[in-house]
Amino acid sequence: MDVFEDLPEDLEDVEVIYLDGEDEDIDDDYFVSDSQEPEQIEAEVIDVSKLTFHKHGKSVFGSDVSKNQQLVVTGGEDDMAYVWDSASGEVLFECTGHKDSVVEVGFNHDDTYVVTGDMAGLIQVWSLSERKLVWCYEGDDMEWLMWHPVLNVLYCGCQSGFIYIWHIPSELSKILPAPSNVAVTCGKVMPNSKQLLCGYADGEIRLWDITTSSVVWVNRDSSSVNSLDISNDGALAIAAPSAVVIKLTDGKTVRKALSEGKTEIEVAMFDNQLGVIVTGSLTGRLCVWQLGTYALRHEIDIEVPVTLLRRGPEDQVIVGTTEGVIYTCNIKTGALYQALTGHRADILSITTFQDRKRVVTTSDDGTAKIFELEKP
Repeated sequence: MDVFEDLPEDLEDVEVIYLDGEDEDIDDDYFVSDSQEPEQIEAEVIDVSKLTFHKHGKSVFGSDVSKNQQLVVTGGEDDMAYVWDSASGEVLFECTGHKDSVVEVGFNHDDTYVVTGDMAGLIQVWSLSERKLVWCYEGDDMEWLMWHPVLNVLYCGCQSGFIYIWHIPSELSKILPAPSNVAVTCGKVMPNSKQLLCGYADGEIRLWDITTSSVVWVNRDSSSVNSLDISNDGALAIAAPSAVVIKLTDGKTVRKALSEGKTEIEVAMFDNQLGVIVTGSLTGRLCVWQLGTYALRHEIDIEVPVTLLRRGPEDQVIVGTTEGVIYTCNIKTGALYQALTGHRADILSITTFQDRKRVVTTSDDGTAKIFELEKP
């Protein structure tokens, strides 16, 4: 029985009667004034991860997994990067020397090198077999850093707009000029390995011919560009936040992958195997678009801002959010499948293992975690 069910609706009509002397025994601390804030009760977070790496202690911005799946590298706000064992979490060696947040880390194509880069522009390459520094460069404030998929070549985009290309561990190979005084915010190597697709803070998207250091075409249909993705066949690209889909042969805009009433997205990715584009937004919407017709196949409400998308096992996409939860969603059906909990702040990076059975995630909560992915 509800003990409150017989209370009158208007409590102002209730007269409180004290027995003699009873009101004198009531402690003033019993009452809470309107100006006093109630204690914040933190909701319990169930940690379903298989391993947690605590070494950074501050925000962990980036991660990567070696091709043999045995090693993980993470970089963080503590100006450090660590290479650690994916099974035990044991630190194998520390990548020291950085003087700013380490925001970019990555293994090369054959796991001989690992690169670490900080916001100030210090880039260091480490030998995994010798566990020592073998190459470094200090330049402009960095926007992004990545390895060539099959060569020991590094690409670095800077706030100055310049793009640096190095053959590791030799000297500087090439500089692609800055077209204007704006940052080059993202870059992707084309499947032909001879061209580089880059987005700029002013909304320009440029396709560079690396051999000749010349621009093939320019697309100006975006107000800004934060990220790019390219289809596996090199036919199309999509930019965020504009959701502009571009034909890569001539740089012409095909259309925008936006649902009705929406003006921008946060992130996008191709899934050529399923023939779709997946987009995520800060409004919590996950959309699946059919390639070719660009019909909206599914619109899923995650209910929290979506910031990251990664290809998962089989028909799944892995979704990172600002609430510390990673979701897996079935692209074919539009159904949410898993909620991977354990983090307590924004998810900053997601890296899948080669077998797509596990992921490494990093967060503003100062940890990196390894989760196992379930198959539908």
